[in-house]
Amino acid sequence: ASWLIPLVIIASMALIALLTLSNVRQRRGEIATLRALGYRSGQILYVFLVKAFFLGLIGALLGITVSFFIGMLALALSAQEIFKLFSIPMLIGVLAGAPILSILASWVPATLAAHEDPATILREE
Repeated sequence: ASWLIPLVIIASMALIALLTLSNVRQRRGEIATLRALGYRSGQILYVFLVKAFFLGLIGALLGITVSFFIGMLALALSAQEIFKLFSIPMLIGVLAGAPILSILASWVPATLAAHEDPATILREE
């Protein structure tokens, strides 16, 4: 069962990367317009990575909350018993790790988006 955690993390990162790539493709026109208006590629990259950070943080908070309530319902444990299952280091690790993994997974698609030539994209649209 210890091999399952890295597998889930890798699968999650792959899904996040694919979703970011899809978002980048949908927003090509917007990205090109911003680049044509003078925004640097670093600023475009920053927008995507900040979005990834907040999505990772929201995902971590939702995951902790949902797991808490599922534990209460499925295991029929009281809130005090559930709190004993959640350690502070684990919660901090999840709240810090999920946004970091989300940023890492989004890095390549965001970098590709930030470095596309705006003239080529605008010509295509």
